[in-house]
This record gives sequence, C-alpha cells and structure tokens, in this order.
Amino acid sequence: MVRVYEFLLAIVIVVLVFVVFGATLPDHRIHEDSIETNRSPRIVFDAMNGFKRFSDWNALYLHDPRLHAEVSGPDFGVGARFEYRSRLDDVGAGAWDLVDSDESGKVRKLRFAVENDAYGTNKSMRFEIERKGKTTQVRQRYRVDYGWNLFGRYAGMYLARTVGDDMDKGLKSLSAMFATIPNMDYSGITIESVQIPAQDILFVPTSSERNINAVEAAMINQLKWLKQVMAKNDLEPAGPYRLITTNFGSDTYDFDIAYPVRKKGTGPVKEPTADIAEPNADGEDGTEAVEDSAEVDVPGAEDLLVVTEPLDPATIILEGEVQFGRSYEGRAMKTTYTGNPAGLPVARDQLRAYALTHGEAVQDRAFEEYLNDIEDTSVEDTSFNVYWPVK
Repeated sequence: MVRVYEFLLAIVIVVLVFVVFGATLPDHRIHEDSIETNRSPRIVFDAMNGFKRFSDWNALYLHDPRLHAEVSGPDFGVGARFEYRSRLDDVGAGAWDLVDSDESGKVRKLRFAVENDAYGTNKSMRFEIERKGKTTQVRQRYRVDYGWNLFGRYAGMYLARTVGDDMDKGLKSLSAMFATIPNMDYSGITIESVQIPAQDILFVPTSSERNINAVEAAMINQLKWLKQVMAKNDLEPAGPYRLITTNFGSDTYDFDIAYPVRKKGTGPVKEPTADIAEPNADGEDGTEAVEDSAEVDVPGAEDLLVVTEPLDPATIILEGEVQFGRSYEGRAMKTTYTGNPAGLPVARDQLRAYALTHGEAVQDRAFEEYLNDIEDTSVEDTSFNVYWPVK
C-alpha cells in the first residue's frame, strides 16, 4: 500500500512540476528568419502578394508535393485565401489568408493569418520587404499565442525546429525562385493581358548582327520582299508589321519579320454616311447638292469589321525566302514602348518579369508591332506594341 501512495505522490509531483514549469513558459512565441536577393522590392512583393507562386516556394509543398489545395478570393491582395489538405498526418490541413498588403512605405508588408493543426491560436506569418543598398531583404516573422494551453507552451520550446526549419526551407526556395525572374523593375510601365487572334501572315526568317543599323537594314530589305509578294497575290496589310524574336544572342540576332495580310478589300470599312448640308442663301437645306455625295469618313464612326476566312496556302505565290503561315493565337502580356529600338530587349524582359511574378507561364516568342514606318521615322521616335505570349 505504501508503494501505491509513493507512486501516486510521484505522479502528483510530476504533474505539479509540469504545471509550475509550464506556467513560467511564454504564452506566445515568435520566430524570425530572413534572406537577401538582388531582385527589386517590386518583383518580390508582387510574387508574394497572393498565391500564384505559392507552390514554388512554400515548405508545405516540400513536405507533400501532391498537396491538395484550393485558392479563393482575388488573385492578389487582401482577401486571397489558400486552403490545403494533405494525405500526410504531419502536414494535415489548414489555410493561409492574406489579411494585410501594404506597399505604401519604404518597407513593403504582407501578413497572412495561418490556420493549421499545430498548437496555438492567432497564428500569423508576416513578411517585410525592404531595399538595403544593392539588395532586397525579405524578413519573415511567425507569431503564435498559446494562452494557458500548457501543452502548447511546451511545444513552443521546439518552434525553431518545426516552424523554423520550414521557414528556412521556404526562404531558400523563394530565393531560388527569384533567380528565375529577370531582374527588371516594371513599375514605370503599363502592362495588360490581351487576347490575340490568329491572322494569316507573310514572314521571312532573318539573321543579322546584333546592332541597330544591321537589324534595321535587314528589316528594310525583307519588308521589300514581303510587299512584293503581297502585290503579286493581291493582298494588303491586315495590321502593323511585326518583329518576332527567335534568338537574342550575344553577337547575332535571329528573328522573323512578318506582315499580317488579307485579300484586298476584305478589311474594315466605314459605315456609309450622308453629308450634312449647309443651308443655302435662300434658306433651303441644300439636299439636292449632296444627293450623289460619296461615302464620307466621319470622325468617331465605328468600323464595320468584315470577317474573312483564312487564306488557302495553295493559292499564295511566294518568292525568295518569304513564307506563309498563321500567327500566334491566344493570350499575351502587352505594353507600349516609344524610343530607340535598342530598348526593346528591356521591354521584353519587363513583360517576362511581370508575367513570372504574377504566376503566368510564358510561351512561344516575344514580338513587337512597329507602329511607324521604319524608313520615315527617327529611331528615337519609333513606337511599338510589345507582346509576350502566356499560357
């Protein structure tokens, strides 16, 4: 009987020690980690301001690549929500909610409310993004409240080995992800997502030295061939001519110069209108004077687009190296650029950086539409629509 009392006393002592020691432990825990990247704060913030790239860096996917996830709310900004469920017990189920997105100050801030099966309440993951010299620092801070949950307080002693290890893995993956994004700040340009229809095109694969004069000379020569083939086939331009990049090498530049085409007379036409006659000296409206007036182009009148069938390739007579085909059809990121064509590679990389930070997968080849005649416009005044196709 004495031994039973001793055993019960030992249990009471252990429980008492557990309670007393647990009560002295913090009722909340914080763990911090950070990385540095040479990518701009704009790129870092946009890539993390939602869940489009979440699977490329968060440690949840390192534990379970087959994680089942559902994203709701807006694609970016406050209200975006990520819910997950894993077949692995140590991952479990939970959610991340983007509850704060602030880029107004020197330090850009993101805060996620975190739900999971681990001990604790009011869990949050905060990211602070700040430019420091030539690098951008990303600071990650996790906070959890345990209150009087003594088991949680004890679990908090190992936070650096649980949450801390995942933060370290996630930040390293984040750094690796940034390395795949062109280091181009696109803050100063307007970018939009557009749908591009397929068109018949005449094009010439071209290669030249990678300098403005050589590229321009090659384009002028190829445009003459394209116009000659258009004339022979009774075709007309269906849009601005395009430069489609194939390979932007260190010494050479490979590209296609292309013209969207259609049969003459099948393009947009203006809606027929009648002239508004001025009253004559006798006060008559002058209707007789304009009865036989020709069609008039009225500013602001809408074009009536005549939809045409694709041309039959067998009917197209080609010359030289000119080829006939169909242009890219699908979605693309688009911006505009005015200036020396030497700046086009920067515009392309800005589009690519924007697409990658926003979870878009680039595909096909980037291209530009020349909005001016290359021979009649100063290189500094040339305007372009710049596109990069995305899936």
